[in-house]
Amino acid sequence: MNQRENFYAMIRGEKPEFITATGMYNKMCLMPLDPESPQFFGGTDGFGVNWVVTPTGAIPEPGKYVLEDIKDWKKYVKFPDIDAVDYKAMAEQELAGYNRDELVLTVPGAVVGFFTRLVALMGFENALISLVCDPESCHEFGEAFAEFEIKRLNKIIDAYQPDLIWYGDDVAHARGLFMSPETYFNVIRPYTKKIIDAATSRNVIVGYHCCGKCEDIVGDFIELGCKIWSSAQIMNDIEGIQKKYGNRLIIEGGWDTMGRPGCIDATEKEICDEVVRCVNTYGKYGNFIIFPVMFTEKGNSLIIGDDPRVSAMIETLNRVGKL
Repeated sequence: MNQRENFYAMIRGEKPEFITATGMYNKMCLMPLDPESPQFFGGTDGFGVNWVVTPTGAIPEPGKYVLEDIKDWKKYVKFPDIDAVDYKAMAEQELAGYNRDELVLTVPGAVVGFFTRLVALMGFENALISLVCDPESCHEFGEAFAEFEIKRLNKIIDAYQPDLIWYGDDVAHARGLFMSPETYFNVIRPYTKKIIDAATSRNVIVGYHCCGKCEDIVGDFIELGCKIWSSAQIMNDIEGIQKKYGNRLIIEGGWDTMGRPGCIDATEKEICDEVVRCVNTYGKYGNFIIFPVMFTEKGNSLIIGDDPRVSAMIETLNRVGKL
């Protein structure tokens, strides 16, 4: 099997031939002219949020918010003009030389999901207060946000014809959800569902990206129609989740981001040892993709390259990842 065939074997619930890794099985498109792209590259996004690049990724500029009170969202939040974005031109440029028969075509869908967008617009404190104290205004914003994202997704799908899109909403921290499960299900989920339904209705595979300890709602990712959970971190009972859901959910993650392998100065040996640990611990279940979290002072090594540890990681995975 090549990388694409191996991936689709997992999607069909079959046993893959080998364990693969993020960036190895797929062609990742970043859509540099998309209004949400500054969350990768830095700069001001289409909503007016300024993203500041740090060594471990871009974050909304602290203390500089578009919105303070959710009830005023219609006054201050301006949705980007999607019709002004030439997705076809971007697709032609990014897909030049891409062989669809070998790799899985992946695009960022709604990678700034409903809760993450609220946080970007108004900060964590105000976003969380809004969910509890003014759910009606949150619902109004959620309807508008979902409508915008569905229109955006359809244009992306038309232009790129992707195999896989990501819905990203970091609703959890290292110890649990940022909000109660009831708030997640009552206020956040309805608009997540609308957006994911729009993608799956186009026969596109959807993966749900959520960092942190979100095991209380992982089962709902399946109910939402998602096939993959990324980036599954080890504060969750990953093996228990693998055993419980089997081939209904592919786990993309497993990396010890809280320990030495997640540090900027992790050595090549520490990286390779972590690959072996992940393969031996999670790979045996057959529904696992390793997500190497490797950073340098310049940024994410899987995106910017220029990190000799990547070659060592790939060599180790190719050696130990056969099933």
